[in-house]
This record gives sequence, structure tokens and C-alpha cells, in this order.
Amino acid sequence: MRMFNPEWEAIRGMENASSVKDLVFDLQGFEIPADHGMALYRAIIEAVPELADLPMAIHPVHGAPSGRNDNLVINRRVKLMLRLPAEQAELAGKLSGCEIDPGAGPIRIGDLKVRGLTPYATLYSHLVVYDSRDEGCLLDEARAELEQMGVSAGLICGKRHKITLPEGVFEGNSLMLHDIKLDQSILIQERGLGNYRQFGCGVFIPHKSIKEVAID
Repeated sequence: MRMFNPEWEAIRGMENASSVKDLVFDLQGFEIPADHGMALYRAIIEAVPELADLPMAIHPVHGAPSGRNDNLVINRRVKLMLRLPAEQAELAGKLSGCEIDPGAGPIRIGDLKVRGLTPYATLYSHLVVYDSRDEGCLLDEARAELEQMGVSAGLICGKRHKITLPEGVFEGNSLMLHDIKLDQSILIQERGLGNYRQFGCGVFIPHKSIKEVAID
């Protein structure tokens, strides 16, 4: 019999209370461009046009560099992840079975699993982008946005990255937030930071350690 743990039960309650979920799809294919945010969004919308009307965030696809070009390799562990309101899961589920091409050959979208958001005291985003292209302004803008949300957190800026957007090529940074209250952790994951959530920017996921980004 499982022992009652008040802290664990509180965390489970936060997960269940959030109306936003991560939809995780299997992928079958060979490669995807490393700079795939805009192309992936357009391919998804072409497959299921109704998704264009939703407040949808798309996680960056994390594959290993191919070593031959600027593409990432898709293996069995690489997933497509969308973050959107739970009531839209059925609509997004239409992606299962679709074939898309974000620029490096066809990719087949497989089975879907729905996951709740997990409250962690440390969160990480691969790329945060604001209107300003000045790296020095990013932390100030992120702090100001967190303050508007009523969130207190430590910030660690990581590697500089480029992304092709409709307005041109933008630069941003990876960003880690730490020492976050658990209820605020869910809020950050629901809302994200910065711009272009549909292109994979400012989407935060739980992270177990700050060491990797601290030396990034």
C-alpha cells in the first residue's frame, strides 16, 4: 500500500489542476533542420489547419547533430511535443498518422500521449527571444515579465542561438529559472517567456540541475 505523502499529493494536485497539457507524439523519419521552428509550425498547420487558431506552443525537437550538415537526427527517442489547452487534445490528435516535411525530408507523426505539466523548482528553455536583439537586454526583459506574472526566480543565461523567423534571423539565449515556487512553476510553463511560442521559443520544461546551464 502506498504511503500518503502530503508534498507528493500537492504536486499531483497542481498537475491535475492545470488546463494546459503537453501532447507528445512519436516521430518516424531521418532528419530535421536544427533551425526548424518556423518550418515545423507551418508544416503542422498545413496538416491540421484548425490548429492555427489555438494558443499553441511547440517544443523544440531535440535530436543529435548529424555531423554532415545543419540537421538533427531523428531516432526513436525524439518526440514532437505541443503544449496547448487540454480540451484541444482531440483536435491536435488529428496529427497522428500525418506526414510532414519541415525541410529535411518527410517525417511521419505517430501515436499521441497526453502529459500534465510537472511543477519543478528549476525550469529550462532552449531559446528565449524578445523584440530586442541585444543580449544584454534579455535578462532585464525576462525579469520584468516574471515580475508582471508575480513570479520570483533566479535567472541564468546560457548559450546564444539563432532562429529564422518571419521578420528575419533573430538571436536569443537559453535560459534557466531556479528557486521557483511550485505553483509558480506551473504558471511559467503555461505562459512561457518572450515571443514566438509557436516557433519553439520561451517554452520551459523541468530541469533537475542548474550545473549544466551555469557552465553553458
